[in-house]
Amino acid sequence: MPAFFDRDAVDRALSYPSLIEALREVFAAGIEAPVRHHHEIPRGEAEPATLLLMPAWRPDRDIGVKLVTVFPDNERVTGRPSVQAVYLLFDGRSGEPRALMDGTALTVRRTAAASALAARFLAREDASSLLVIGAGALAPHLVRAHAAVRPL
Repeated sequence: MPAFFDRDAVDRALSYPSLIEALREVFAAGIEAPVRHHHEIPRGEAEPATLLLMPAWRPDRDIGVKLVTVFPDNERVTGRPSVQAVYLLFDGRSGEPRALMDGTALTVRRTAAASALAARFLAREDASSLLVIGAGALAPHLVRAHAAVRPL
């Protein structure tokens, strides 16, 4: 049975310093990430939903796919988030499922860490200010991730 990582487990398992370093290594080594599959799901009178399938792999190491649903009116109609996701990780040698993760939590952490990694290479060494426009779910993660690479 694969390991299960809910939002709290994803947060505990992926500190920003370790995630930023892991992304640096993966980006340098290369990863296969083909075009996303994007499917529109009709919903009668409601605005169509979207299903995204986002695969990636490292040959002979890992195979993963993020499955994302977008239901534009969810927050207004049900009080649930409009975007929800899970991530499935498989062993790249045997195909055996290794983990099922909260894809929404994984996405905000990965996006913030990739932004901080870019800042590590692109921002001036003495940069100590960060401007975040917006207060969505990603905003606090951007601040924490950037604080892992620069004093703020």
